[in-house]
Amino acid sequence: MEKSPRQPDYQNVQTALAVAKAGSPGHAAKDLGISVTTVYRHIEALEKSLDIQVFARHHKGWTISKDALPLLRAGKEIERLLRQASSEIHDVAKTRSQHLRIAISEDLANHYIVPLLRDFIRLNDHILPDLIISNRFADLVQGDADVAIRPHMDPGDVLVGRRVCRMRHAFYASNAQARKIGRLTTPAQLDDHSICGYGTALKEFTAAQWLENHVNQQAIIARFDGTSTLTRAVMQGVGMGLLPCFVGDRISSLKAVMAVEDGLPVDIWLITAAANKNRPAVKCFFKFFASAFRADKTVFKGLPYAK
Repeated sequence: MEKSPRQPDYQNVQTALAVAKAGSPGHAAKDLGISVTTVYRHIEALEKSLDIQVFARHHKGWTISKDALPLLRAGKEIERLLRQASSEIHDVAKTRSQHLRIAISEDLANHYIVPLLRDFIRLNDHILPDLIISNRFADLVQGDADVAIRPHMDPGDVLVGRRVCRMRHAFYASNAQARKIGRLTTPAQLDDHSICGYGTALKEFTAAQWLENHVNQQAIIARFDGTSTLTRAVMQGVGMGLLPCFVGDRISSLKAVMAVEDGLPVDIWLITAAANKNRPAVKCFFKFFASAFRADKTVFKGLPYAK
C-alpha cells in the first residue's frame, strides 16, 4: 500500500509562501525576520512531509514546482481566510465596544438612571446602552453584563470598581397615612402600624434585613418581591415602607414618617470585570455616572438626614 504523505506544518507552509513571493530563501528570511538557516530547515521539513520537491532551485532564484502548486493555492486560501476572520473579529470587537450592557436595580433604574440617559446618549452618541434591570446581582466575570451600578457595601474583590456615593433609607407613607401617623421616633412605635415588607427575592437587601431584625413581623401586612411594586403599594396607602431616600423624597405622594438610626447606609458602586476596564465605552460610563452620582450625593443622603 502506498504511504500517504503527512500533513504539513502550517509554519513551514508560511515559509514556503514567503519564499515563493520573495524568490529566494535570503529575501524570504528578511521578510519573515528569521535566519536563512531556519528557512532552509522549514523547506526541507515541508518537502519531507509531502514527499515532493517544493521549489525548483536555480541561480536566478527559487520558483515553486509544478507539483507544489496545489500547496501554493491552499496557502493563499488560508491567508485569505485568516484575513477575513481577522476582519470579522475586528468588526465584532468594534460593535461590542459601542454596545454597553448595564446591570442595575429597579429603584436606581426608574428613579435615577433613566432620567439621565438622554444626557449620557447625547454626550456618547456612539454608545448603545442596554439596561439589564434586576434586583439580583449580575455576574460580570461570566459576562452577564459589561458594567453594573451596584448598591452594596462589598461589591466583590474580583471586580474593578469605584464608590461614588452613599444612600440612606427612611420610613415613608402616603400623604394621607402620614397625616394620621405623624412623626415616629423609635422602632417600637412601628408595631402599631402596617408595614409593606420585602419578599424572599429581596431578603439580602439592607432594608429587608433591618425589618427582619427590628420590627415585629406581625406588623408586616404584605411582602413584595419587586421594589417598584412595594413602592407603589406604599403610595396607594397599603402600608408604610422602608425605602431608599432618593426614591421616597422624589415622590410627591409620599412623606417621610421616621428616620432610622444612621440611615441604614449603603454604598453605591460603579463596577466592571477587569477584562473590560479599558474598553472605551466602559470608560465613558465610569466618567459620566461617577460625576452624576457625586453631584447628587445630597439626594442619596436623603431629606430626613439633611443638616
